[in-house]
Parts: sequence; C-alpha cells; structure tokens
Amino acid sequence: MKILKLAAALTVMLAATTTAWSADKYPERAIRLVVPFPAGSTTDTMARFLSDQVRADLGQTLVVENKAGAQGSIAAAEVSRATPDGYTLLVGTNSTQSANIHLFKKLSYDPAKDFTAITQFSMNPLVLVVRPDLPVTNLREFLDYAKSQPGQLNYGVGNTGSLAAVQMLKSITGIDAMDIQYAGTPQAITDLIAGRLDFMITDISVTKPYIEAGKLRALGVTPIKTTSALPGVPTLAEAGLTGYEFVAWGGLFAPAGTDPVIVDRINKAFVKALNSPQAAEFFSKQGLEPTPRTPADFADYVTAQTDMWGKLLADAGQPKK
Repeated sequence: MKILKLAAALTVMLAATTTAWSADKYPERAIRLVVPFPAGSTTDTMARFLSDQVRADLGQTLVVENKAGAQGSIAAAEVSRATPDGYTLLVGTNSTQSANIHLFKKLSYDPAKDFTAITQFSMNPLVLVVRPDLPVTNLREFLDYAKSQPGQLNYGVGNTGSLAAVQMLKSITGIDAMDIQYAGTPQAITDLIAGRLDFMITDISVTKPYIEAGKLRALGVTPIKTTSALPGVPTLAEAGLTGYEFVAWGGLFAPAGTDPVIVDRINKAFVKALNSPQAAEFFSKQGLEPTPRTPADFADYVTAQTDMWGKLLADAGQPKK
C-alpha cells in the first residue's frame, strides 16, 4: 500500500514538473487564434494585425481561424472545450463574453467559468449609417422618417454590439424597426449598400471606406466624444440624443485552467504590440482605441461589462432567445 501511495505521489509530482517545464518552454508550435466573426470584420482585421506584430516576440506563427455564427457562440464554445495549453485562444468580444449570457436561454459555454482573461485589445466606437438613397441627411430627419413609417424600416445585426446599440436608440426615441440577423457585419454591410437594409449601427472600421466613397451616409457616432476616424460626424448625443453613449470592445482569452506562466507570456507579447507606434497608427485608422490591460484588470473589466450588458439589454426590452 505504501509503495502504491508513493508511486501515486511521484506521478503527481512528475506531472506538475512536466507542466511547469512545458509552460517555461511555451510556445513550441503555432498558436490558433479563433475569431468569432467573419473575415473582414473589425475583430478579424484586428486579430490579423496583432498576430503579425507578436509573431517575432513569441517566436511562432499565429494562425487566425474564423468561426462565425450565433453572435460568436460557436467559436467561444469551441475554444472553451480546447486543451488549456495556450495553443488555442479566443479573440473574444462584448458579444461572446458579456452579452450572450443575457441573450440566449441556453448557451453552450460559460463566459465566466470557461475562460481566462489575457488582455483587452480595444475599445470600438460605432456609427449610425443609412443607405445612401434613404431620404435623410441627419439624425433628426432619420428619426422623423422612421416614426412616419413605424415597423417599415429594417436594420442589420452582425454582432451584439450592433444589436444593443440599436436597441438603445429604439428605447430612447421610440422608433419601431425590424432587425435582420447576419453571421457577421460584412454581409450586413453588403446588403445595406445594395439597399436591402435601411440602416445599421456598427463598427467604424468596416464602414469608413464606404462612407468616404459615398456608398453609405453617416449620421452619428456612439461614443460621448467625436472620433478622429470620422471627422465632421457628430456624436449621437450631440445630434440630439442626450445621454446616448455606447462602445464595443475586444480582447484575448484562453481556456480556463491555462497555466499562469503561459497567460503572462502571451499578455506581455500582446501588450508590447498594443503599445507600439505601429499599433497606434493602425488603430487610429480603424477608428479604434488600443486598450491593453493586465489579466487581472481585464477579468475585472469583463465582469463589470457583463453586469452592464445585462442591465442594458433588460432596459432595452431584449428577450432571451
């Protein structure tokens, strides 16, 4: 019996030693970054940029994989079940980590228990855009037009940021419009430009080229302050919606149980990249704000955001699906 107990103890010690050794050697092969939205989305573009920036620091290739659908739940569920060894990570957002728990009656992962926060990437201001032939040129005209046709206008939803931002607009103004769900924002933008949708509140980074080309019309941005990415476009609060303020966010997560040594290694590499001049230029052009955090700070932020999203969606009258 003593021999068996000794053997068991040695096995545990060997496993712990092996894990520590593996963590110290991390990374020894390519790392997967699973993005919960399609190629061309803001989250995807940001993930690919940062992957290139940290490659030299980590000494390994980072492979970005898009797993779109169900407001990011498909990707998040996959990563939640992955081996917690640092080689499969989630580029999570307010959708996957804070909003979905309040949107779905049954969620195939637990945002709080199944993940370890690594670092925030960005704060993402949004913009209200309309199809170019909609007969409005500013927010007041848009609201008057929408109220004159209750229930007749439609809008695209590619992520929960878009959903909540429009729900807030509807709650404040009383307009009635129908949502059309998409796997991601790029597909919705395509339909908006083609005239199959009337409006959206969505990421500046994916709409800016079309706004500048005259294919979409911007009526207002969602932060409390104007953004240099869209000079001349007022905030929605400035345009008449007193108190309106909304931003989305994105960041990096590992499966729960990932060794803290590995989490710290990844955090340092991405924080360094986020603080670089290259990142400052990239994020500015995208209309984003780099927001690096420690794992502990990011975990606290996500917890607070989850509470905020619960209140926001409840106040907007958004039912669970």
